[in-house]
Amino acid sequence: MSLAGKHFIWRASRALRVANAERRRVLEREMAGYASESDRCDFEAILDRYPDAVTEEMRDILTRQRLARPLRAGGLSAG
Repeated sequence: MSLAGKHFIWRASRALRVANAERRRVLEREMAGYASESDRCDFEAILDRYPDAVTEEMRDILTRQRLARPLRAGGLSAG
């Protein structure tokens, strides 16, 4: 493959990575709206209707958001 061809493929793959990262950031912001535990349970119930391969990214985002939230008073302690 020529150098120009390799350069074209590199630029195209970079553009796809950038677009995918932006798409995921938008999805994360939208999913942050499911802030209450009730909302999250409802959303997870909806996700349960679909194959894991389809919902994997959304489940990953929910898990990361849940882990990022500070522990509530009366919840689990760190000691």
